[in-house]
Amino acid sequence: MKQGTILLSFDTEEFDLPREHGTDISIKDGVKVSKQGVLKILAILDKTNVKATFFCTANFAKAEPALIKKIAKSGHEIACHGVDHFCPKPSDVEISKSTIEKLLGHKITGYRQPRMQPIDYQKMQDLGYLYDSSVNPALIPGRYNHLDTPRKPFKKQGIIEIPTSVATPLRIPLFWLALHLFPQKLYLILAKSSLKKTGYFATYFHPWEFTDLSKYPCVPKYIKFGSNQVLVKKLENTIKALQKSGYTFSTYTDFASNTANHTLRKPNLKKS
Repeated sequence: MKQGTILLSFDTEEFDLPREHGTDISIKDGVKVSKQGVLKILAILDKTNVKATFFCTANFAKAEPALIKKIAKSGHEIACHGVDHFCPKPSDVEISKSTIEKLLGHKITGYRQPRMQPIDYQKMQDLGYLYDSSVNPALIPGRYNHLDTPRKPFKKQGIIEIPTSVATPLRIPLFWLALHLFPQKLYLILAKSSLKKTGYFATYFHPWEFTDLSKYPCVPKYIKFGSNQVLVKKLENTIKALQKSGYTFSTYTDFASNTANHTLRKPNLKKS
């Protein structure tokens, strides 16, 4: 096995992208779209024998409790992703945890803030979280500028922060949209480069990306590009290529638990 761990995750939220672009969609309809994507994702993971982490909103969990339980029973990790993805509130970090813990009957240890926005580390520690994954150490115009944030896991106020991976040295984001837009070979080269530099590769997708977005004229063409069945094939091939190269896959909690046994950097971040 090569040294390096793959952290594959899915932000399992109600599909609300149309609302970002001026078109209304109900939570019920948004959940329906994402459910279709989740089922495709589970089929990929089952086929490749990979365990992943699903960051779920409380809205989605309450609407699809049977599906959330199915994900967990399949050996995947369920973590928190707020309550209402489109309207995040400070109380979400607590409400989402209690909602999903009540549903599954076990402790939830991870969190990711919708749209990778800042979180309250002290509050997360008080609530008993182990880790957070709300940092993309890159520049996303109109979203955030995290160019001064470490690319490797670090600890802040007792919480292990697991940044999403970027390609060095320009910090090109290697998240969901990269697999849409980049040729498969280039994406793999960049992923392996990140693995070599940091020892791990963390990326995330949304279930709605694996569905037919042509029904929504408001969704930008660059997001629709490489979605639906094209993305199903690309993700499956990417997983198989990384497995063939000898890398191992892990859930975020297992990775964070192992990381906690090592000394983590405690950077002086400008933003929380």
